[in-house]
Amino acid sequence: MGKINELQEINQCMVDRDDALERSLLHDGVVYYPLGGGAYTFKKNYVDYLLKQIDTHEVRISIGAQPNSSPHLGTLAVFNLAYALGYKMSVRSGFIKPEIFFEVVDTAPFETRTIEGVDYQISLRESKVADKYLEEYFEVLELLKRFTDIDYTVRRQKDFNLQPGIQRILRSVIGNRETIATILDPERGILKMRVACTACGLTDKDGVNNKYHGDSMESYCPEHGWFETSFEHEPERFEYNTPLRNLIRAIAYARDNQNEDIPFTWFRVTGSDYAGYYQEQLLYKAASTLGTPAHELPPIIYTPLITDWSGAKLSKSLYLKENAYKYLPPYLVEYAQFREQLGEQGMRKLFEEVSSWLDESHKLFRNYSVYYFMGLFGNE
Repeated sequence: MGKINELQEINQCMVDRDDALERSLLHDGVVYYPLGGGAYTFKKNYVDYLLKQIDTHEVRISIGAQPNSSPHLGTLAVFNLAYALGYKMSVRSGFIKPEIFFEVVDTAPFETRTIEGVDYQISLRESKVADKYLEEYFEVLELLKRFTDIDYTVRRQKDFNLQPGIQRILRSVIGNRETIATILDPERGILKMRVACTACGLTDKDGVNNKYHGDSMESYCPEHGWFETSFEHEPERFEYNTPLRNLIRAIAYARDNQNEDIPFTWFRVTGSDYAGYYQEQLLYKAASTLGTPAHELPPIIYTPLITDWSGAKLSKSLYLKENAYKYLPPYLVEYAQFREQLGEQGMRKLFEEVSSWLDESHKLFRNYSVYYFMGLFGNE
């Protein structure tokens, strides 16, 4: 009986908390769209503005995600916006053929261990966790492909590293590492490039012990000692933290866009938590240092943030680590629950909503709270 009473008390506390939260979030149900920034400039012609930057018949739209869990609503919004953009570009131009490139960030950490004061990681790739969740991402891509008839390509980090020109970019980064490191890591000034030990998968997470040579990098494994990796012959083995990966990806796409022999143009779609000051300081400064000016970098279309009750970004990492968002419907934080509760009809409704953001820019250049989407899906 004691256990039952304890559970009843917990349930009542949750009900009382939800009732209090609902009372504290009173609103009039009217969505206001004050103009400002991009919304003030582009109004209803944002897609047309992007089309003016294309002189090829093919467009590649890059999206990325860390497959460390079931996709949450923020990730679904990014995927939907990429497909909506490709579809509208195709329809409005009458000739452009878009393709979605899903860049799988499978080198992100799954587990971190501190050994002799240095953080080492086991990646999503090494742990096979990436494989566990990728099927759900593929399911989302297949649904959106069915809605739009737009194909997609999946590239893991090793596939990205194997494309032509990456070796040259890596050499440039290493050659300018003292400057680049202070831009990308202002706190410690460390270039966070890494390579996993082939014997055990351990990786110096921040590249603290790295030694750089003209065409190679030495890495240290606390279990198996030093090993060397060649930029020229083993580029697929290199891993990067988020700012460095962002920089290398942007420069690679920029060089493709500047190459008249390449028949496609790159665009990028990502969350707007990476907009503004982040890109100004960590991307544009660093790219310019490496010889790629900002005006040559591929356009980045930012997806509105999905925010919690306080205005903070709906965070997948907090959901995983802190057991957060218990007050929210599960479909907002896990695609598996979205599929179960809302089905294909829910995804179509989300796609229609996101598509409307590109038609009226005041809907694109802003953020959306979880309560907006709870209202959107309220009748499902």
